This record gives sequence, C-alpha cells and structure tokens, in this order.
Amino acid sequence: MEPRGDGFGKGLVVGTLLGGVIGGVLGVIVANRLTGETRPKPVKSSGGMGNLRQNLEEKISQLNETIDQVRDQLASVNEAELTPDPVQEPS
Repeated sequence: MEPRGDGFGKGLVVGTLLGGVIGGVLGVIVANRLTGETRPKPVKSSGGMGNLRQNLEEKISQLNETIDQVRDQLASVNEAELTPDPVQEPS
C-alpha cells in the first residue's frame, strides 16, 4: 500500500482537473442557453437592406426630434431661473 498522503494528493489533482473541465463545459452550456433566451431575434424584412436602412434613418430622425424638444425644455427652464421675480411692494 502506498502512503495515504500521496494518494490523497493525486486524487485532489485529478479531481480538481476533472471538476474544472466539467464545470467549465457546463458553465458554457448554461451561459449560452441563458443569453439565447434574452437575445433578440433578427428581424427578417422583405425589403432587404434598403428597408432596414430606412427604418434606421426614421429612428435617428425621431431621436433627433426628441433631443431638440428636451433642449427647448431645458432652455425654457434656464430662462425661468435666470429671470428675476418682480419685487412686490407691500400695500
């Protein structure tokens, strides 16, 4: 029989290697399944790239309009803060 400490060390090394490999493979499988469920599916369009480009340009246009509206709102708030309130004299 070999000494108990020597067998334990070999078993620990083999177990660590096998556990790491099996755990890594299972981790990759689980991660792929989780991200596959949350990943948006590609949109298939009948118009091809031209239709996708047009949709993208429309979205960019909407975003620019929204940005302009927010800038206008911020400007009006800033003007209201900078404008001094008229001092009312007591009656």
